[in-house]
Amino acid sequence: MTKVSVSLLFTFFSLVLSARAAWASETIDLVIIETLPVPIVTESRVEFEKELARIMPDHELNITIYNAEGSEIRAKAILKELADKPAPDLIVSAATLATRALNASDDFLDVPKLFMVVSAPVEEGIVPAIGAISKRNMTGESHVLDAKVKLDMLEGVLKASKPDTPLTIGLVHSTYPSSSNLVNQLLTIDGQYKNINLVPISTPYLEGDAGLLEMTDRITDILQEKAIELDGYWLSSGPLAVASNLVKKVKKETGLLPLFAESIAAVKEGALIGVVSEPSSIGKSAARKAKLILEKKSAMEIPVVKMDTYSVAVNVSTAIQLQLPIPSSYLKLSKEHVYQ
Repeated sequence: MTKVSVSLLFTFFSLVLSARAAWASETIDLVIIETLPVPIVTESRVEFEKELARIMPDHELNITIYNAEGSEIRAKAILKELADKPAPDLIVSAATLATRALNASDDFLDVPKLFMVVSAPVEEGIVPAIGAISKRNMTGESHVLDAKVKLDMLEGVLKASKPDTPLTIGLVHSTYPSSSNLVNQLLTIDGQYKNINLVPISTPYLEGDAGLLEMTDRITDILQEKAIELDGYWLSSGPLAVASNLVKKVKKETGLLPLFAESIAAVKEGALIGVVSEPSSIGKSAARKAKLILEKKSAMEIPVVKMDTYSVAVNVSTAIQLQLPIPSSYLKLSKEHVYQ
């Protein structure tokens, strides 16, 4: 091999290595806006970061996290501040209020956006239907099961005990958007189930930790007033679903237990049955979508869908106490989430 050939070969490999090194050190700027620091939001975000780092090892992730403190107004203020800075490669919103503010903003139409921990993207106006694409460069996944599936599951438990009359169940929720949307979906089809009679029990949504405590107290008071009319209650999604000790407090004050909860923690505390997407699944699934968006540089071509990974949990002690036998098929589905 001539000296010229050796020189050219060395130059070629140097260029290749330089190009690979430059690509490997490419920095991706991400902004994450959390609605509020409740477990499902925080844990999903942590899993998102870990999974994205794992599946994009050749990129340096520069992630900035903002907390809207449970306020849509605060989320809008954060976005206003961001509009004066260089645009990130991707904006991720976690939970409904931050996502609502981001979807409504006209400052980031050219920036791809991804949401997670949002239960009702259709009702929030992000897309006209599940499976459709957004016109505002946003995509994501709903993390909750259809109302019909949840009612089918509860009906499956109740009919096994052959009740003489429908069980009257307080549908506990706040006016937090995701909670209200899901409650409306449940009430729309409630009449199709002969063993279930849902009665809405609501409290205004209040921001912050102090607001969560006050909402817990209000719900407990309402359930105490209506305890004689109720056979149990349904703990809908939203901040109340992750309120610390709500289930224990209500049981102590009223004797009532949740027959259905959209939280694994609530089932551990005594809810009969629950179905939920766990934060690990939410975060990992969102990370895979983020990688796809960053590779395509667009979210407009990716439909908004529902997650297909859920965990079922049952509490056998509650089932025995309420004399409601749990079908064996539910116990098989629960696997690691059977509590007593």
